[in-house]
Amino acid sequence: MQSVDDQLKQLSPEELIKLTSGANFWESVTLPDHQIPSFRMSDGPNGLRYQAGEGDALGINDSAISTCFPTASAVACTWDPDLVAQMGHAIGLEARSLKVDMVLGPGINIKRNPLCGRNFEYFSEDPYLAGMIGAGWIKGLQSEGAAACLKHFAGNNQETDRLLSNSMIDPTALHELYLEAFRIAVESAQPEGVMCSYNQVNGTYSSDNTYLLSKVLRQQWGFKGAVVTDWGALNDKVASLNAGGDLEMPSSHNMFDPQALEALNAGRLKRPALDRAAGNVVRIAEKQRPEFTGDRKDLLTKNGQLAQKIAENAAVLLKNDDHILPIDPSTKLLVIGQMAAETRYQGAGSSHINPPSQTSILQGLTNAGIAYDYAQGYQFTGENNRELATAATDAAKNAQTVVVVAGLPESAESEGFDRPNMKLPNNQNELIEQLAAVNPNVIVLLVAGAPVELPWRTKVKGLINLYLGGQFVGDAAANLLSGKVNPSGKLAESYPITYQDVPSAELYDHNPRSAAYAESVYVGYRYYEKANQPVAFPFGFGLSYTSFEMSRLQLNQHQIDAGQSINVTVDVANTGSRDGAEVVEVYVGNPSDRALKPLKELKAFQKIFLKAGEKQTVTLTLPAQAFSEWDEQQQAWQLPAVSKTIIVKIGSRLEELTAPVEVIGQAITPTDSIPSWYTHPVGKPTIADFTELTGMTVAPPSTPEPGHYTPLNTPRELSTHSAIIRKIVSVLKANMTKGISDPNSSEAKFMDAIVMDTPLIRLAQQSSGKLSLSLVHKLVALANRHYIQAIFKN
Repeated sequence: MQSVDDQLKQLSPEELIKLTSGANFWESVTLPDHQIPSFRMSDGPNGLRYQAGEGDALGINDSAISTCFPTASAVACTWDPDLVAQMGHAIGLEARSLKVDMVLGPGINIKRNPLCGRNFEYFSEDPYLAGMIGAGWIKGLQSEGAAACLKHFAGNNQETDRLLSNSMIDPTALHELYLEAFRIAVESAQPEGVMCSYNQVNGTYSSDNTYLLSKVLRQQWGFKGAVVTDWGALNDKVASLNAGGDLEMPSSHNMFDPQALEALNAGRLKRPALDRAAGNVVRIAEKQRPEFTGDRKDLLTKNGQLAQKIAENAAVLLKNDDHILPIDPSTKLLVIGQMAAETRYQGAGSSHINPPSQTSILQGLTNAGIAYDYAQGYQFTGENNRELATAATDAAKNAQTVVVVAGLPESAESEGFDRPNMKLPNNQNELIEQLAAVNPNVIVLLVAGAPVELPWRTKVKGLINLYLGGQFVGDAAANLLSGKVNPSGKLAESYPITYQDVPSAELYDHNPRSAAYAESVYVGYRYYEKANQPVAFPFGFGLSYTSFEMSRLQLNQHQIDAGQSINVTVDVANTGSRDGAEVVEVYVGNPSDRALKPLKELKAFQKIFLKAGEKQTVTLTLPAQAFSEWDEQQQAWQLPAVSKTIIVKIGSRLEELTAPVEVIGQAITPTDSIPSWYTHPVGKPTIADFTELTGMTVAPPSTPEPGHYTPLNTPRELSTHSAIIRKIVSVLKANMTKGISDPNSSEAKFMDAIVMDTPLIRLAQQSSGKLSLSLVHKLVALANRHYIQAIFKN
């Protein structure tokens, strides 16, 4: 068989360019005359969304039956890369059973702000945890011969204006926070693909970003695979190929190929870049992948059991006053909440899975033989919440224990839009307050993809965070409540008391197209701890039905130099009466007076299972990289000459063990010119602080006017001053929302955002040729009131 390089030599320039454009919504191009096959892609962060018929990125068209695993926000709370690798392995088998070659996942973007509508698809606020969990997923998936496509690279931390936003990030935060999870996943798991994001990073679209795609991803990290655009994320085909992009998805019906050929002939498109891109696509397409030989029905059954196991390991016990949990089998139990009967188990958007079956929490309790009474208590929509709450409160007066299932409805969080606030629906908060006032034994099961404010948290005795637990979350919840399973999940993100406590609260989504990351590295616990800002529940926290103690911290050496590592050893004992699992968390601490450095950063962890009374010595290794810092001038990680601290804790307790370490490295550059907020981050940063830190100018929000519109403007903007475009947009929305019965559903809100807030040129790229480049220019000319151009423009 010929090498890929030899195959490329036989292709014409037109054929090479054709290979860099998708064939349709899910497949790359095939060149039969040269025996070059296509490869098939499919969505799949928490399950496989395979569409055999007409494809769409919206989760609306029918998809094949597949296992719905817990979403990433839940999965990360397992703190168990080996278990997550089993999930990747399972999804890989399902992919091969449907002849899918590449699964679009995992998503490992940092949770900068809790309102991001897609946070349920991401793992953590911490890059080390996100990177290690993501690497486990990739290794598991690729062990079955399916390719992973790591996403969304990079700085994609909001959904509002995600196709036009400019993520403005200082170099320290960019490398130590927002790129670090990608670095860990790429270097340790080598995914076959990386998906570049829609947004700009420091003024350059990700698809065109030479620094990100070539210098960082390929040269610094050694990435060997293909860079695939997010669906419709290509900005400039020539710039993308030159920058390190390989494959434009989905098919834009070769909309930009003539420009690429012209640029190649003129020397603007570099031939080595084109050869690289085409070669990377061919290598994935020609890779021999194993055929699935099992029974798919049996596979789905087995994978459903794994999904439940992951949900059980991911659930976080946040409160257990007076050991109210696990519940006594003889307890007169009252379950309250529409979410108990209609339990949400996944997110909305391109990750929406069609599972073979699912259980609500009520069904799970029934399946487990747990007796209960039920009262609805509230409903997601409607007017009779007061009556429902009164009936539930009356019933609670006669119950021994009350379990309230509360959470966000599907319409509250989705790909395509951000949440407006961090609150649960008012009727749920009011109901829990009423129930706590009449019954001292209230347990709340929380169902949501991201943090919410919990104003009643001090008034309830029990609180289990289920996140979005996949298709069998109901069975998992029953096992957790009854004690058949001992909770062992730990939070992968902090839970602020109120949204105003979040460092980016006063900037996030206020100027979404010029998104200044003014808080720099101070995201999540990196901010809360150094700012001394109390939280409802901290990162890494999670209780158990048993108790654990940690003792005898030891290091094999107390200094670190390049090429060295430190072994951290600690004893952990299960001092309770139940078997259980605990997580040992190892952080590297910084002096408090250093700028752009949090008090501590997670650098190692291990989940261990201990029988009641058992004790285990745990050893974790910290390489020199764990103590290194990004040096922008040298474009490399460097060890600083500074005293640091190793901090060890376990998830169920707040106490820490510490040991000093002397780092042997380069002298630290003075930081006198850095604004004081970045050394002592009390309160919120300002745009002025950010500008002084970075030298970047934040463009103020602006409203485009006729005469200044471009193809990058959205239908919402273009239709403002044009009745013709308003009519066209109305017809387009009607066609795209066929089959959506509820105008308030997440699907309807997602579709509205897709139609109204996607740049016109990006809609054309995803229209399967229905919206041509010529028509785009005509519509822009209409909006600009250049009517002659609109008539004659080609």
